[in-house]
Amino acid sequence: MRVRMKMEVSGARNGVAWPKRGEAFDVSDSEGADLCASGLAEPVADSDGDVEKAVPAEDSEERVLTTENSAAVTPGASEEKPSAPAKKTAAKRTPAKPAEDK
Repeated sequence: MRVRMKMEVSGARNGVAWPKRGEAFDVSDSEGADLCASGLAEPVADSDGDVEKAVPAEDSEERVLTTENSAAVTPGASEEKPSAPAKKTAAKRTPAKPAEDK
């Protein structure tokens, strides 16, 4: 049975570190059933299911970003934001005036 890990597991399995979250590997049917029943893994139907496929460019949606739809992309973009306070700088010391002789 082939399963994909849904969580990180510490320690070792048969002397080898457990696969990372998202990695698929082969186990016996009983061990795979136990891992899936405990929620640590999920069954993988076939080897093609291991690969995430990108959306072809011709199927992707394209829109021009304008000021009218920019708030949908950037929440709060249309709201007026207060300006940041001025940065504080260290006070400059003025040299002391020399004492006048009387």
